Amino acid sequence: MANRSNNSVWILVVILAVFLQVVFVFADCRQTATGTAINFSKAYFLLDADMEKYMCSELAGDEDEPVVAAYLQAMTDEAKARGFGTGMVKQTISHVETETLAQDAESATIHLKGLRRTCIHPVFAYVATLFHLGQVHEFEETLELVKEDGKWKVCGTPYGLSMEV
Repeated sequence: MANRSNNSVWILVVILAVFLQVVFVFADCRQTATGTAINFSKAYFLLDADMEKYMCSELAGDEDEPVVAAYLQAMTDEAKARGFGTGMVKQTISHVETETLAQDAESATIHLKGLRRTCIHPVFAYVATLFHLGQVHEFEETLELVKEDGKWKVCGTPYGLSMEV
């Protein structure tokens, strides 16, 4: 009888674990203003064209004036002028701290602060950290977000990005 009770406990634990996993997956999928600000910042510094999906329609521009394409071209030109490939101007961000300065149902102001470093191979980054090589730069920005079609989007001039890139 004790063996049957022990099996029931294990089955109950497995069912509870599966249920909690499903709940956590759905909770993680919910979009927030802070999450959008962080995701936009990662895409911005990595020179990822997907940053456009985090931008409001006012900032993204139209088909004739794509802000993201102009920014990416300017960064590519800067890298070439310095004698490097585009990879040398890509940066990763870490130690991101956020503070919600204001938020209501349709808009939010998020302040981000963190570290950025040139995007290099993870092994090289680890070695550079061990021997205190390479430069780490701080970044700080306040992003304005609005809700468009039920999703948070970055507006304004994040990191100086505008129609006149």
